[in-house]
Amino acid sequence: MKGLFVDTAGWMACADAADPGRLDRLSTRYLLALAARAALDPAGQAGAAGHPDPLAVSAHFLAPPAPGAAALLVAPLRAGRSLSTLRVSLTQEDRHCLEALVTAGRLDGVEPAWRASGPPELPPPEACVRGRSELPGGVRVAILDHLDLRLDPATAGWAVGRPAGRLEMRGWVRFQDGRPPDSLALLQIVDALPPTSFGLGISAWAPTVELTAYVRQRPAAGWLRCTVRGRLLRGGWFDEEAEVWDTEDALVAQSRQLAGARAAVPPTR
Repeated sequence: MKGLFVDTAGWMACADAADPGRLDRLSTRYLLALAARAALDPAGQAGAAGHPDPLAVSAHFLAPPAPGAAALLVAPLRAGRSLSTLRVSLTQEDRHCLEALVTAGRLDGVEPAWRASGPPELPPPEACVRGRSELPGGVRVAILDHLDLRLDPATAGWAVGRPAGRLEMRGWVRFQDGRPPDSLALLQIVDALPPTSFGLGISAWAPTVELTAYVRQRPAAGWLRCTVRGRLLRGGWFDEEAEVWDTEDALVAQSRQLAGARAAVPPTR
């Protein structure tokens, strides 16, 4: 299959548990795109034949899988003329890790009949802060070996100990190898920026509980502009809403998620 997964040949999107895949990337964004790929797989009997694009993907992340063998189970729920809906489950050694619903169709590329606003204003990529795979605290983000990420300096102060004090991130994203993004790639891009909780000075892992993504249009080649905002952090949980815009100023993807963020507890004396 062309596109996002050309470098993950070890994965086999399977329609039954007898055909496991090899799991070597554990990020939310990767698992979301992986579930959609399994649902769209034209080689599998459970695939969304004739509907090549993921229009809406909603996933609940039940347990973090470990690197190694896993199974993807795909169950068709509806097959219509314009849409197909499938359930995708990821299990690992009888442990249920992911449950997703994928609605697939065909993106037509027509101009929008109405749009609330245009793309966000960002400094050019060369004036932004380059993302690194090593984050503060020794956290490694392996996906940044594959994605070229540039953060708006106004939302990157957390990296030098000066968080902006709000749930917000903005930046540019593209593939490191220069390949053009496709509709599956957008499921990674909607969650490619650092957690907005970093903007509050909470530089810790922010596990996603649930994420819903909408793919609105196949993106043009080149940089993708991303903006992510949250409205509330309460009880260790915060929300995020993301938008992704392409080089032709088209809104190509949106997402919303609930994630966890807990500030480090000072050591007792």
